[in-house]
Order: sequence, then structure tokens, then C-alpha cells
Amino acid sequence: MKHIPLIALLLTVSPLLFAHDWQLPEFNGLIAPAIGSDDLPYQQVNTKTQPSLLIFGRLGDAFIEGNRIGYPIKRFGFGNLSAIGQLRTHQYLEASDTNLTNQDRERAIEVGPQFSVPLGQGYVSQFSLFQDISGKHDAQEFEAAIYKRFVFEDLRLVTTLAAQYQSEKLMDYYVGTDNYAPRSEWTQEIELLAVYDLNENWSIVAMWRYYKHGKEFESSPLTSGDTTQRFAFGIGHHF
Repeated sequence: MKHIPLIALLLTVSPLLFAHDWQLPEFNGLIAPAIGSDDLPYQQVNTKTQPSLLIFGRLGDAFIEGNRIGYPIKRFGFGNLSAIGQLRTHQYLEASDTNLTNQDRERAIEVGPQFSVPLGQGYVSQFSLFQDISGKHDAQEFEAAIYKRFVFEDLRLVTTLAAQYQSEKLMDYYVGTDNYAPRSEWTQEIELLAVYDLNENWSIVAMWRYYKHGKEFESSPLTSGDTTQRFAFGIGHHF
């Protein structure tokens, strides 16, 4: 399977980034080379550890949050509408890792609208609709999430709870087989992001994501359970 770098996602949404002019905007934020670990719930697949890159900040008017990049479209009195793109990093299967399939289930590039609504006391809700544009699963996912940021002197935490409705076609791509056709279902997600400032230029970054899949996912002959976990740890520089 070919790994899709973050630059592929940036190029996909480049018309949004360069809407005002064709100069690369200035980046303000944190870039952290990291080691990532993916505990995927597929049969015969061990936990994968590989180099990763964590990026959080703004590229001109665009915002980058890990595997997602967005561009604000319109601000309302009660919320904000943005165009969002993401690299689907938590669902993939290399056929060479198992003898249960000869088909790679690849990471996909997905785009769509996102609406954010502040709820008060620092809580923010987000509603996103994603469509695959990379020709992988060619399907859709709806996500409802709520997050809050906490600041403790040199330590910053972002906690997120989310639920994702995965369409039947998306489910079939990642866990379907010739003899098993899963239906659409919900996945729940917990995400914790921690940034600890060593000084004004350098920070330690840690990210943990936990996905709880449903019965349709778990019942696939390709899977060995119903949970996915991703962890990344790195040291980054502020720009």
C-alpha cells in the first residue's frame, strides 16, 4: 500500500489556501516530527510503529489540526462554516499483512463542510460531512463532535468526544469481503492532545485516539476486535 503524505492533502485543498493570491501563506504554529503507533483491529496484523508528523496551526487563513486542514467560509452569530479536508489515518489494511484478503484497504483523502457551534464554558460542538475524493472507498461519513481546551501554565490539553456514522459503502471497503457485506453503523471516538512547552520555541506533543467500532465492524472475518488505537509522541518547534 502506498502511504499518502500530508502534502497530498495540502495539494488537494490548495485552491482554498490560495484563494486570495498564489503566494504560499505564512505558517504560524507547531510542527513536530514524531513516532506514531497504530493498533489496528485486523486479523494477523501487529501494532505498527512508524515515523509521523504532527502539525497544528494556521497557514494564512487555513487551519491545520493534525490530519485535518480547513478553511473558514462564513461566520454566523451562532457558529462558523468551514470547508474541511482530512487524511483518513485510522483505517487501512495492507493485503501483504494478512492471508484473508488480496485487496489493500487504503487511507483516503476526504473533504466536506464543517459547522462549529460554541456551547459556552469553553466547549465547542462540530458537525462534519466527509466525502472521499481519492478514489478509495468513494463513500461518506458524518461526524458529530464536542471538544474543550484546558490550559495549565506550560501544559495545554484538548479533549474531544466524537461519533461517526460510517456509510454502508465505507464499511464495505474497510471490512467487507466476498462473503460478508456489513451495514452502516456508528463509531465512537475519544481523543486527547497534550502539548507541554519546554521553552518558547520547543514543545513536547502527545496524541492518543481511541475508536470503538460497532457490531458490523467486529463481525467481519477481517477483524480481530472492535477497537482501534492511535498514539503519537514527538518534539516540535513553534513557528
